[in-house]
Amino acid sequence: MYLNQKQLRWAFTAAWFLAPTAWAQPYFYSVVNSASYSKDSIAPGSIFTATGYGLGPGPLLQAGSYPLPNELGGTSINVTVGSSTLPCPMFYTSGTQVAAILPSSTPPGDAMLTPSYRGVVGFPTHIVVAGSAFGIYSADSSGIGPGAFTGVNYDLKGFQNAARPGDTVILWGTGLGAIDGSDNDVPSGGKQFSGVEVFVGTSAARISYAGRSGCCAGLDQIAFEIPASVSGCFVPVAVRSGGVVSNFVTLAVDSAGTSCVNPPPALPASALIRALNGDELKLGVIAIGPTLILDGAGFQFSSDMVPHLSALLHAPVSDDDARSLIGVYRSRDIRSMERLLRKYNVSRSQVTPRFLRSLRAAIGIDQHGAAAAFGTSSGLAGLVSVFGPHLVSPGTCIVTKEPRVAPYGAHTHALDAGQTLNFSGPSGQRTMTLVRGQYQLSLGSGFPDANVTPGTYAVTGNGGNDIPKFAASLKVTSGLTWINKTAIGAIDRTQPLTVMWTGASVPGFVLIGGSVHTIGENITLVCVEDSAKGAFTIPPFVLAALPAAEAQYAFFFIAPHPLSTPVNIPGLDLAYFVNASSDYQAIEVR
Repeated sequence: MYLNQKQLRWAFTAAWFLAPTAWAQPYFYSVVNSASYSKDSIAPGSIFTATGYGLGPGPLLQAGSYPLPNELGGTSINVTVGSSTLPCPMFYTSGTQVAAILPSSTPPGDAMLTPSYRGVVGFPTHIVVAGSAFGIYSADSSGIGPGAFTGVNYDLKGFQNAARPGDTVILWGTGLGAIDGSDNDVPSGGKQFSGVEVFVGTSAARISYAGRSGCCAGLDQIAFEIPASVSGCFVPVAVRSGGVVSNFVTLAVDSAGTSCVNPPPALPASALIRALNGDELKLGVIAIGPTLILDGAGFQFSSDMVPHLSALLHAPVSDDDARSLIGVYRSRDIRSMERLLRKYNVSRSQVTPRFLRSLRAAIGIDQHGAAAAFGTSSGLAGLVSVFGPHLVSPGTCIVTKEPRVAPYGAHTHALDAGQTLNFSGPSGQRTMTLVRGQYQLSLGSGFPDANVTPGTYAVTGNGGNDIPKFAASLKVTSGLTWINKTAIGAIDRTQPLTVMWTGASVPGFVLIGGSVHTIGENITLVCVEDSAKGAFTIPPFVLAALPAAEAQYAFFFIAPHPLSTPVNIPGLDLAYFVNASSDYQAIEVR
């Protein structure tokens, strides 16, 4: 639950300079559920984490035993509702982060949370208190990725100790709600909370217990039975309590209860285990599609768009600003776009529909390209936790936020496959050149949509110092089309949403998903389904995990699954040829 101090250093420094006359007063930047890192609401009786400055002593100081103190190392936190003020039992304190329990007697509604340190009363911070707002702990304490699940004998479940369908497992979290009695000590009774639901994949699980743990104050556990229909290394799990949907984590499920087996399309379980064990992996990706999407995936096409943006803005645009414009365009972050354009003397009044159409033409979806990258990667354990769950088992969905804890430690060393690669497709033969460790080719503009032109694509290499001669191909049969797109005027989060498509490669898989941008956060929904089925229904509990948003801040899409086409390239552990096509629309989320 304790975040790395390096992650808070920049914010601490900024606060020091922005408020030089008040730096000695404790102040909270954010208050979140300690398991999910959700800042939307905090439940009475739950453990919360608050970050800020001037909160306590420099080194971390933990409460050594029960009962938990209301003051620790000179730090105390009070919650005020109306004329009532209550002390919060403390778990730990430090200069930049504290953890405590919101008292069970705190009534729901608006409240103010106020820190104090050595008698100096800090600035109050507004929070919303909800009757129940559950968060699931993840294995790496980031709030995303593999969750903290144990068997009934408290053995930790994971890729090499998977749960079995029909097993009862225990989910650990905080935020089910208030209990009777003091929160300073371990609860004496086993209060059962009603109205709690656990979803495994898209199935509701049978719950045998939902309440406080007998070990620890503020810590909840939910014992549930794994449905028979699920399997895979990244089976999504979420909890709904009091009408509020928790964060999504994943659980490894396998019929044998040993190492999980990832069904296609997915990263092989053997590669996941190697990454978690700290082994190096040699990886390769070849991709074709809109350069806007390829750039968002990490290929650096922004330099190709610099001339178009410079002409539009009547000034030389730097490569960094081009990348920033692409990013805010992709996330529909209008406010950030306006701030960036002001740098080029484009006022808010000048950001007209005509200007936006011109911007769309300059960095729009009609410009396509091809790219390839090969590298040796190490320190991938954090990346597996963060990005692996986005590729969930077929027939399931997951909702994630940008990670609060960065996956530090991952390193990639580019592998040499030669100075150029040979590319061929419906438009003929071209050459992919090496740019900053990546092979790139711009196919130009004027493509009618975000779909790759049907045909057979091939990339070959004559060999380099690291990768010998190879050949890889991808067959695109037709354009993937979201056939009921126009019938969906807005998304009602209380109702199931059925998405239908045609033109997908069979056999194969599709991604169905969306992205909602709020102030400071991007929330992403990803579902996976067999392309032959032609339709998928997103359950309401999944949609309820998204925030409401106007159409300019939200879009939904369907796309071929990026791992649908593995290719064999000598010397690499894994390689894929990715069709980055998509069909999408901006849409209101209600």
